[in-house]
Amino acid sequence: MGDSMNFLLIAAIFILGLCLFNFGGRVKSSGAAKLFYFIGVVNVLLAMYIAWPK
Repeated sequence: MGDSMNFLLIAAIFILGLCLFNFGGRVKSSGAAKLFYFIGVVNVLLAMYIAWPK
């Protein structure tokens, strides 16, 4: 996998995480909101972990 492909993957995961964050804030059901927040946090952390120079 090339660096540009890796960067696109990181960007996609990060953006998806931010979208879930935003969506979690709008959802009125507290259980669903917590779930969306949790998935969003995991996605953002995963993107940071992948992006981190090994």
